[in-house]
Amino acid sequence: MEKLTINIIKVLLGTLTFCVLFVLPPVYGKYCASKGCCLGRDDDCSSIFPIQGPETLCYCDSFCNRTNTDCCPDFFEFCLGIKPPPLPHRHDAKCCHDDVDYDVGTTLRVNCNTCTCREVLYGFATFHCTQTRCLVREEIIERINDDPEIGWKADEGSMFIGMPRSKGFNQRLGTMKPRPEVMAMSEISSDAATMDIPKHFDAREHWPGLVGDIQDQGDCASSWAVTTSAVASDRFSIQSNGTMNMTLSMQHLVSCNQKGQQGCYGGHLDRAWWFLRKRGVVTGQCYPYKSGMSLDMSMKKGSCYVPGKFAPAICPDPVTYSERYKTSPPYRIAEYPREIQAEIMKNGPVQAAMHVKSDFFLYKSGVYKYTGLTNDTDNVAGDAVGWHSLRILGWGVDKSNPSNHRKYWLCANSWGKHWGEDGLVRISRGDNECEIESFVVGVWAMVDAGMMNGNGNTIGKRRRRRRKRYVTEGIVSYCGTFITNGLF
Repeated sequence: MEKLTINIIKVLLGTLTFCVLFVLPPVYGKYCASKGCCLGRDDDCSSIFPIQGPETLCYCDSFCNRTNTDCCPDFFEFCLGIKPPPLPHRHDAKCCHDDVDYDVGTTLRVNCNTCTCREVLYGFATFHCTQTRCLVREEIIERINDDPEIGWKADEGSMFIGMPRSKGFNQRLGTMKPRPEVMAMSEISSDAATMDIPKHFDAREHWPGLVGDIQDQGDCASSWAVTTSAVASDRFSIQSNGTMNMTLSMQHLVSCNQKGQQGCYGGHLDRAWWFLRKRGVVTGQCYPYKSGMSLDMSMKKGSCYVPGKFAPAICPDPVTYSERYKTSPPYRIAEYPREIQAEIMKNGPVQAAMHVKSDFFLYKSGVYKYTGLTNDTDNVAGDAVGWHSLRILGWGVDKSNPSNHRKYWLCANSWGKHWGEDGLVRISRGDNECEIESFVVGVWAMVDAGMMNGNGNTIGKRRRRRRKRYVTEGIVSYCGTFITNGLF
């Protein structure tokens, strides 16, 4: 009878113990008791330890009992039959990152994530980090740089380290995908078939001093405005034989081109060119670019500081004077490499829209082509997300790999000179890489007739208004009569 009573008590205690273990936090649960104990090192002799994370494991092999233990909570008692080691005081626990120890409770930034040092099993500590998707990932950089067949190198010290992917796409691009009606506009075909197209061409060398420098849009999705003003500036300089060698204002487009545009949150190329044709843009000296360089990047109605719609313009700085410079409607160049090359050779740099993938931000040198390592999808949500615009300055052939020569477009980006090859990027040519050959446009500058002879100066003095005309090599079209189909 006494023996039976003892057995009943054992059963009841066992049931009670099980219930208590079940309701307490997982750190007190049965791990080795369920999995079993193992000798030596056995990575399969493990159990999920949910208190530290859904994929974190603790171990029940004798190898786990080291200085930095990763044993399960019940290992010592169940497998060794001894009491577990005493927990150290909280202030003794440390987290380690890049060979530096941090106290429990310390918070630091690791790439684009915030990590906090927290105490876990047996007084040890580890960092718990947010799970934001970062624009720069070290493992992607390593894979790109370790594979010579990729053809380009990623920047290990990228200027985008610490930036979330969403911020990069939302604030460093900004050209909205051309609408179907814009994509359907007629293309211009030139005499490219009969032209002698060289293997290498750089507009900066062909027109020394007349092609604009690299711009920096900052944290503002204004590539639509930056490239529009840059291409227009190049065309004015080239078509006026250097007389009108100025940089047109990017800020004027960002702040004043408000109809259907979103300023630092994206814009349409065709609407930017419409503004240049109808309203005109002042010089960058008159209206300097500040949107991407300050905390206030919002596009607020009434934020335009160049009042009125017609010349002459009143600059934000009353000491500075500028006319409003206008262009023809843009014309779309046929979607063939030779046509694009012919246009650049004859008239200067062109504007191209491209569909950016995540690894493009990592570019340092070489001929860029999407690697597929970042698993970008082709269907990007939102018109402004994933689209960008560049200036194509020329082309060439990269022969650094004797067995694989790579044709490329020489493009000017708008992320400053710290990115890429001093602000430039070479993009694979002839295969419509990232759709860069799908939508390419040029424009004619509206200049005074006297400008073709190198006479006159449009900056710093007022002149009486003269009849304007659009000028290109061998073609002149007075206002209202255009040789080609424009967007509007």
